[in-house]
Amino acid sequence: MSSKRESKDQNIRTANPRQKMSAKEMRDELLRYGHEGKINLDNISKESIISNWITTFSRKWKQSMTLRNMKEAENA
Repeated sequence: MSSKRESKDQNIRTANPRQKMSAKEMRDELLRYGHEGKINLDNISKESIISNWITTFSRKWKQSMTLRNMKEAENA
């Protein structure tokens, strides 16, 4: 594999599953930022909304990567 290809692959990998945050962890982190004054507390969504966002993003990311891999396979 060429170094250009390796670099490209590194940029499209999904996050390490052990490093993913749950909706609760993400909300807690956002609340911490809010209490530190870095973000407005009124802009922090409920845990259920964050969970839905994570699910939607994950599904769309997987679809996008599947389509990309199919196109690459067609061009190979």
